[in-house]
Amino acid sequence: MSSLREKLDTILRQGAREAQVELYHWELSGAGPRARLLVYIDTPTGVTLKDCERTSRAIEALLEAQDPIATPYVLEVSSPGIERRLWERWHFERAVGKKVKLFLKPARGRKNVLVGKLAEVTQDKVIVDHQGQRLEADFSEITRAQVVYEPGTEGK
Repeated sequence: MSSLREKLDTILRQGAREAQVELYHWELSGAGPRARLLVYIDTPTGVTLKDCERTSRAIEALLEAQDPIATPYVLEVSSPGIERRLWERWHFERAVGKKVKLFLKPARGRKNVLVGKLAEVTQDKVIVDHQGQRLEADFSEITRAQVVYEPGTEGK
């Protein structure tokens, strides 16, 4: 029998396909009446309110039919935004060439926050141009990552 996470992932991916959007990331947090299912979607041209509404309806129908979550919850569908978080390697790959902020696990002799242009993504690490230096960080060292908005660079 598959786990709740696997069931939800399957349902959310199907709902996103039906709404003709991409499932960027999702998370289920809280418990009981305060539980929240947050779904981030994306498209090549950006996310509109209509995209969110269409996706929400598609996912709601699937969740109602399959009823995988035993407790009450609130479904929220949103764009990942301009300063989007980066969770998976493919998120980093799409952000190559953009300014990013990486929060790293503490290590002796190294800053815990690294800001720079994402230059390259390999199987197990990212390479960032930081103040004229190319610095590497293993994915296992990154605790949080996000794109940093730079005015005038949208779509580049």
